[in-house]
Amino acid sequence: MLPSLRTIVASPAVQQGRPEVLAGRDRLDRGVRWVHVVEIADLSGLLTGGELILSTGLPLSGGGAAAFVDGLVRADAAGLVVELSAGLPVVPEAAVAAARAADLPLIALHAEVRFLDITEEVHRAIVAEQYAFVEFARSTHETFTALSLERADAPRIVTAAADLCGLSVVLEDLSRRVLAYAARGRPAASLLARWEERSRQAASLPDTGVSGPEGWLTAPVGGQSGTWARLVVPHPGAEPDLLTMVLERAAQALELGRMAERDRAGLVTSAHGGLLTELSLGRIAAETEAAARAGALGLPEATAYLPLVVHRVGSPTEDPVARHDRTRRVVEQVVEAAARAHCPALVGSLRLDQVGVLAAVGRADPEQLLDRLTAPLSEDLVVGVGDLAAGVLTAGASLALAGHVAEVAAALRRPGRRWFRNTDVRLHGLVALLHDDPRVQAFTEAELGPLLAHDGARGTDLVGLLRQYIAAGGNKTRLADSAHRSRPAVYKQLARIEEVLGIDLTSPDSFLALGVALMAYDRGR
Repeated sequence: MLPSLRTIVASPAVQQGRPEVLAGRDRLDRGVRWVHVVEIADLSGLLTGGELILSTGLPLSGGGAAAFVDGLVRADAAGLVVELSAGLPVVPEAAVAAARAADLPLIALHAEVRFLDITEEVHRAIVAEQYAFVEFARSTHETFTALSLERADAPRIVTAAADLCGLSVVLEDLSRRVLAYAARGRPAASLLARWEERSRQAASLPDTGVSGPEGWLTAPVGGQSGTWARLVVPHPGAEPDLLTMVLERAAQALELGRMAERDRAGLVTSAHGGLLTELSLGRIAAETEAAARAGALGLPEATAYLPLVVHRVGSPTEDPVARHDRTRRVVEQVVEAAARAHCPALVGSLRLDQVGVLAAVGRADPEQLLDRLTAPLSEDLVVGVGDLAAGVLTAGASLALAGHVAEVAAALRRPGRRWFRNTDVRLHGLVALLHDDPRVQAFTEAELGPLLAHDGARGTDLVGLLRQYIAAGGNKTRLADSAHRSRPAVYKQLARIEEVLGIDLTSPDSFLALGVALMAYDRGR
């Protein structure tokens, strides 16, 4: 940033001359590109704009004061400093009037100063600023080049831009949905509050520039195929050249990153997935922030929100790249299904094989909505449903439960069912999920092994009778009726089971352990 007239006037070299601002006080914040000492009236071709002129007043004598000032205005000079002396005790009124008319800063020095000291001080500051600008440009270039080579995603690029600027930066698409953001110096909820409404007041510009009533600095993002997003610094403050450089380099990095994406929806679903992941892990503390971020991504306010997780049944040994591609296709399926069901929702990948959904339900019937939403999905997809909630934060926290339900429901593989709640899976779902675990297998063998061996050696089916006993809730009379046997015969066989296993069937612990072991055994078979 160039040194301003205000800082130059406040410098020790100028203060020695007891400066007095006679005109252009409102323009003292203008940057000074260079300093010239001028003692001739004709400046034709000498100035290129932005220079501060130092003079002992010779060009102001002889009735040419107004013409000299007019020449400075035409040359776009930054200002005029006149050193008063015995030969020029005051600045001519014609020069003051011309400067005030043109709002050209005019400063009178009431004491003698060394112009060399002023020029050295200012030029040193200008050179230092130029060096700092070059260093900043080099750092910016290196930062975004590295991110491009690493194929960094949009949130990383936006965060890097915010770090370089020291200001909040937002990436939005053409529909004014926030794809990524980095808040600096203010809460995210405040930054993103009423984002779409505020953004639409800031007209899109073909190039980097300031727009809207809040004075947003914006930069379009897109190559020859057309603009697809824009970067926004909501409160740019000073140093527009540096901010412009950062935004334009960030825009280039985003475009390069997008060229690696297979479709335009990639950034949107990535942003959705990022928020859903944070909600499911409890990384957002306040409902205001959660609601603001969800709203900025396009989720409308509603009286109720429903969390879902779509789980794909597939081989865990499948190639990771293939699993990633299939997960991306699941996201596309779910997005299309939500559109068909007229259900506003955030949809994004939580992890491989699982896609999170946060639907704005409002007053709609949740079960009817679930039926419409899951009907178009392919047969290899199972949907777990979390708890309906009045807030985004609470609903998002239930995504972890929905993910668990979806995973265990996939293990159960019940035909004809597309969506499941926690009450649908319960212990059967947990056992179905864990039956391949060696520890569960060891537990099952310890509980049922002797009885299985007995049946195998003697051709009996005590395990089948035990299964019926568990299903009858331990009621021997009901067991006798369902097994079509006499009660004495049933009592005798149950006693044999107790003898073989060395347990008491009437013990609650034994009943529970044998029930779980039978679930695991049957699931394994």
